[in-house]
Amino acid sequence: MICPNCGSNMSDKRMRCERCGTDLTLYKKIINASNEYYNNGLARAKVRDLSGAICSLHSCLELNKKHTNARNLLGLIYYEMGETVAALSEWVISKHFKPEDNDADEYINKVQSNLTKLDNLNQAIKRYNNALTFAKQGSGDLAIIQLKKVIVLNPHFIRAYHLLTLLYMKDGENEKARRNLTRALKIDVSNTTTLRYLRELEAPADATDSLANQETLKSSGSASPIMPISSYKEDKPNIMVFVNLVIGIIIGLALFAVLIMPSITKKQKANENANYVNQNASLAVQQEKDAKINDLQTENDNLKDQVAKLQGQIDGFVIPEDKTNAYDVLFEAAQKYDVEQAKSESERDFTGIADILATIDEKQYGSDAAVALLTQLRTEIYPVVSEGYYQSGRSNYNRAKYEDAQAYFEKAVKFDQENVDAIYYLGRSYDHLDNKDQATVYYNIVITDFPDSSRVSNAKRYLEQLQ
Repeated sequence: MICPNCGSNMSDKRMRCERCGTDLTLYKKIINASNEYYNNGLARAKVRDLSGAICSLHSCLELNKKHTNARNLLGLIYYEMGETVAALSEWVISKHFKPEDNDADEYINKVQSNLTKLDNLNQAIKRYNNALTFAKQGSGDLAIIQLKKVIVLNPHFIRAYHLLTLLYMKDGENEKARRNLTRALKIDVSNTTTLRYLRELEAPADATDSLANQETLKSSGSASPIMPISSYKEDKPNIMVFVNLVIGIIIGLALFAVLIMPSITKKQKANENANYVNQNASLAVQQEKDAKINDLQTENDNLKDQVAKLQGQIDGFVIPEDKTNAYDVLFEAAQKYDVEQAKSESERDFTGIADILATIDEKQYGSDAAVALLTQLRTEIYPVVSEGYYQSGRSNYNRAKYEDAQAYFEKAVKFDQENVDAIYYLGRSYDHLDNKDQATVYYNIVITDFPDSSRVSNAKRYLEQLQ
């Protein structure tokens, strides 16, 4: 044990520090309680009760912030739930408190050494944020598309499952929502959000059958007790018997009118209200369908207007007689772009169009409309082509084919000079090819032109190694 006052090492059995004389009774109780919380969190984590384990580990760290084993375990749990940033934060703090002989070093290195997986995790976070923005804007379909890609990139991202479930529930696709919650439950068996959503999807239990309860009571033999019979005594004829009989009949009719009739009337009104509610629900469903049809029709009309507007722009171009060939190249690129746009997203290929656009000099056009069309095509196509070349370059780079990777990265930077990832890996490719001058140039571009990029720290480190 280490004394919290003077920092000296001492036996765990000592109740008072031998060096400074500090009473350690309360300190030992705090440390023991912290260890109990850690053991509880470890036991919960072993049975995949991740949410409960997080609560126990937080309590452990509140009592002892330097409990590195608890921080490392908390980081592992966050990583298992898809919270990569939170996991790295806990491991970095753990490493700060215990720089040597710490398992956090191994965890951090495993995450950072696999660049492909790290990039997938970063992409998953970006796509999740985009999906959240789409969901807030009411674009549920776009959010669902993004979240499906997030789950492919990071299958343990529980928050993505929750958001996707909410979108499915909003669209009435409860079965898909239930499947997503089942997957999330396999990751964390006690996540309160997952359990709450599952409860929302459950059908309400049927009401108990009062008639069945009555039959059960009759068959149970719990009949009403037998009243004792009074001794017999022959009465003389008395008119009060008939008077009491009449009074009893009147009281019975009054009870029927007061107790039974309101129940019958209430039941009839409830049936009428239920029929009214069912009619209103059917009407609301029909109105919702009509509104959706109107929205789709409006969207279709808007798309037709945009197509007509673009066609009008193309038809309105004035082509000088001496520059017909230059405009033909632009029209050819525009037509190929329309053809590719008609295809599905996975089948589109803008590489040839980008090569055509790269050969066009906008100064040769005297028409503002032609320049605007050229700018629009480059704005929409160049980033997509640059990203494609970047992914091909990364694939070759990961296989140590640095010359091929360099060629792809150069094309990526050619079409998008803001692609900082392509610029960084172009410098890394030159570095591996022993072209130190070119590597230095691209490292400096990353550091100077993109100071807020996550690549800056690595670029500085490699630049110092070169120098």
